[in-house]
Amino acid sequence: MHNYIQKIHSFGIRHKDAAVDVRETFSLSFDQAEYLYRRKSQFNINECYILSTCNRTEFYAVCDDMETLRDFIISGYIKLEKSIEIDSLTHLNGSDCIHHLMHVSAGMDSMMLGETQITAQIKSSFSHARNISGTGPVLNRFIQFSLEAGKRVRTETNLSAGAISVSYAAVEKIGTIYPDFSKIKILLIGAGSTGKLTASHFMKKGATQFYIANRRAERGKSLAEETNGQFIPFEDIPKILSQVQILVTCTSADFPVVTTEQITQMDSMNHALLLMDLSVPRNIKTDVENLSNITLFTVDELESVVSERLYSRKQELPRASRIVNEVYDEFITWLKTLSVTPTIADLKHLFEDIKNIELAKIETRYDEATLSAIDKFSSSLMRRILKEPISSLKSQATNGHYSPAVVDAIRSIYKLDEVAEPVEQD
Repeated sequence: MHNYIQKIHSFGIRHKDAAVDVRETFSLSFDQAEYLYRRKSQFNINECYILSTCNRTEFYAVCDDMETLRDFIISGYIKLEKSIEIDSLTHLNGSDCIHHLMHVSAGMDSMMLGETQITAQIKSSFSHARNISGTGPVLNRFIQFSLEAGKRVRTETNLSAGAISVSYAAVEKIGTIYPDFSKIKILLIGAGSTGKLTASHFMKKGATQFYIANRRAERGKSLAEETNGQFIPFEDIPKILSQVQILVTCTSADFPVVTTEQITQMDSMNHALLLMDLSVPRNIKTDVENLSNITLFTVDELESVVSERLYSRKQELPRASRIVNEVYDEFITWLKTLSVTPTIADLKHLFEDIKNIELAKIETRYDEATLSAIDKFSSSLMRRILKEPISSLKSQATNGHYSPAVVDAIRSIYKLDEVAEPVEQD
């Protein structure tokens, strides 16, 4: 595999390309992603990484061509019985693909420019992929370099300065309807990182009356304690709807947790209820909008809320881009070196084998001290012989003059691709 750069492909959909009703059809849970990872070998995909958040679902792979990854994706969704429009995905290859993930990691491609939650999402998805051998040496380093790009952008620029996130924007949007939260009862469904951040922004705005619902009771009770609120079991959500004025969903559930039927069964249909759905797939059935006294917002309606605050962040984009380009160059240097690494390793193994075979021929002729001295001399001589060829290979790989023909010539001269024949010993 001479040109690793061109073997890095991605297909993805994001908030800039499609509305939430399209993005949610591609959304994948960790269990679904794991199922796909375990099928990659059937499609000759060497490595794979899947990133699925509320704003994007992206597939990264090391494989021969885009069709291989495309077929893998189509087949996977068919097996998962999820209907998608494959043409909604955008393909990127090589340097474009590498730059893209680095921009994503830095928050430069987020709906809320500079938001930092994406870092945790990339890390979590990366950990999941590594644990089940989805990724390998190339994607592992690619993702690590991308995380490094994000870290440097956040520490060396003001791109992430100030409180701007989906959670922040959601509370600001709701604040246009309810300027005073002090007497408002809020039902928060989901106690993960987004739920916690949303609760925090509500509290900063004066909210004091919370109900917390979460599938994992322990996590839900913990957030209820932090907010001085009341924990509500998932199955009791319909019972509490008529008592709250605001409901926010931010779960990873792939099914609606709030339905039209639940709302129509409220004690009073004259009860005004504002619904904010931050989940992808969406957790609230969209037909609730047809009910009287119901207001529904989704994550796609939040970007305009913070447009003024985003202005100062946009001024940081040139500096952030320079940092990303620096990290990109570092990764490409490593990637080019990787192109000659197998040949360097094979050369070392070949000479090591030759040394060991020749030492074995004389081991009965000399005492242990003499054999040890010969071994040390042979190792030193081997390193001196290989020093220039190895240095030349590494130099060519890193200075832009790398030639696959040189590697092929070395492998041919030393017969590195031939199956080793048993060597007869004296």
